[in-house]
Amino acid sequence: MSDKELSNLDGLSFPSSSSYTILQEIGRGGMGIVYLAEKHCEGVDDLVVLKTIRTVSPEHIEMLKKEANIATHLRHENIVKTYGLESIPVSALPAEFQSEITGLEYQEPAPQKPVRRRNSHLRRNRSSRPRRVLSHSRREGEQKLYLIAMDYVEGTDLGNLYREHLHEKILVPPILTSFIISRICRALGYAHKSIIHRDISPENIMVDNQGVSKLSDFGIAVGGDEEISLLTGKLGYMSPEQINRKESDHRADIFSLGVVSYQMLTGINLFLTPRKIDSKSQIEYIRQKHARTILPPHQVMNDIPLVLSEIIMKMLSMDPEKRYQDAISVGNDLEQKYMYAEGFGPTNNSIQSYLEIHESHFKEYTQEQLKQLRFLQEDGKIRLRRAIRPEIFTSEGLELVKQYRGTLLHRLLVS
Repeated sequence: MSDKELSNLDGLSFPSSSSYTILQEIGRGGMGIVYLAEKHCEGVDDLVVLKTIRTVSPEHIEMLKKEANIATHLRHENIVKTYGLESIPVSALPAEFQSEITGLEYQEPAPQKPVRRRNSHLRRNRSSRPRRVLSHSRREGEQKLYLIAMDYVEGTDLGNLYREHLHEKILVPPILTSFIISRICRALGYAHKSIIHRDISPENIMVDNQGVSKLSDFGIAVGGDEEISLLTGKLGYMSPEQINRKESDHRADIFSLGVVSYQMLTGINLFLTPRKIDSKSQIEYIRQKHARTILPPHQVMNDIPLVLSEIIMKMLSMDPEKRYQDAISVGNDLEQKYMYAEGFGPTNNSIQSYLEIHESHFKEYTQEQLKQLRFLQEDGKIRLRRAIRPEIFTSEGLELVKQYRGTLLHRLLVS
């Protein structure tokens, strides 16, 4: 055997020494519970996200493995990196957890929950946390709890950002929302060559502390009846073809992103369903909403440009053939027709500056931060706060808000 053959490790397989310690729960939905975890590997530690996946059938498990395998190969600035699947024998888990995971339903995140964008305290304190090591032996055919391991993004998500702003009686400026959406379009344009997301919602769009927007949860959602059963509560972001259980493709993601865009721009969650109704009733309610004409964003609020409104409405076409046919075209239109049509526009640094200023409740900022946001200038003054007040809404917009009785936006404007 030659020296070259002795030194070549191509094809060598070896067991991993990696292990995980769950630090805390950071979210939950119909699909499962989301945990912040610490990954240990030969004395090197890192923070990751572990999302438990509530599987409902052997077919779902096989689809999950197939989709997750595709998701691990996605490498893009605007996509949260998926590392792969892990599993734990269900018999090794506490009985209380087993009953909890099987009975999960999607819950609207609590609006009062504070956002902590910088979690350095976890890094300082994690070594002192007590560890409970599961002791178990794997048996062939044993039921498993699957967890998908993903990169930990230190920042916030659009769901939290939206709720924070509403509680402060403001909305994110349209041009900044458009920039975030345009970056997610880039992510989808790349990913759609191999995978459809199927579960785009504000909670799955992250913005990190450097202002980089990232789409999360590729490879988790599945199609068909199982998609409906697992995502009940998030049905309002689904396309008509998904709701009606028809064959859908990448254009379904474009519709869902249009719903998110409309919500961030106007404060209105278009297809929000009444609380505490079953999935069958939710589906019928949304179908009825889909049958009605959507009021274009520029007819809801006076500060939304017509060109931006037209882009959003094309994303929201009920007919996939009349929708944008690819996500890249959406991003191009947002950039060329709106954000940079007059020159300087937003960048990642702009988003970072805005989030930092917002976190100080608009009381602390530097000239450099303001320079990054100079496209928000009106009448010689940079308008950082997009205040929610009746005057900014059209009469039609106020009438639309009245249809969403009980929401915070309704209370702010009409009550």
